[in-house]
Amino acid sequence: MNKLFYLLPTIGLLASCAPQTYVQKDSVAIGYSKSNNGQTVSETPTVAPITVQKKPLGMIPKATAFRMTGDYANNVAVTLGPDGNLTYYPAPSDISKRSIPTSLGDGWYLNNQGLNANSVFTKYTFDEYSKLPSAPSPQQLKEAIIPGARVENMIQLPYSINDAQNNIQGIKDYLKSL
Repeated sequence: MNKLFYLLPTIGLLASCAPQTYVQKDSVAIGYSKSNNGQTVSETPTVAPITVQKKPLGMIPKATAFRMTGDYANNVAVTLGPDGNLTYYPAPSDISKRSIPTSLGDGWYLNNQGLNANSVFTKYTFDEYSKLPSAPSPQQLKEAIIPGARVENMIQLPYSINDAQNNIQGIKDYLKSL
C-alpha cells in the first residue's frame, strides 16, 4: 500500500494535537507495513521532519470602550436579542466593584462587565444587585430596564481585556486621537 496513505493522516493528526504557543521543528517517526510476495513485512519506521506552527488558535479578546445614553455607570446592564428577549444577564455573584465601568473621560467608559451594542441598563445598582440572593427572573429584569438607557456607542481598543486596566492613560490618549 502507498506510504503516503499512512504518512499524511499521521502528520495531520500530530500537527493538530500540538500545543499552540510557538514555532518548533521536530522529527516524527512514522511506521508502516507493506506486502512482499503475499507476506506482510514491517519496515523500520522512517523519520520525517515536520514543522508544527504553534500559534494561538484564536485572537486575544480586545477591550472595548462605550458611551451610554445617560449616566448609568453605576447600573447593572443586561443584553437583549433582536427579539427583545434577554440573551445575557449576570448572576449577583458575578458583580463586584471590578464590574463597574472605569471612566475614561468625555463620556467614555472602559467595559468591565462584558457589555455589547445590544446592552441596556437596569434600575439595579451594582451594590444592590451584588447583594441579591439570586438573579431576578428574566421578566423582572426586563421590567427593571430603564427606558432609553442603552449603550450608544462602542469601540474596540488596541489593548487586550487583561491589559486594559493597566493602560488607562494609553486608552484615554487613544480615545482623544479619534
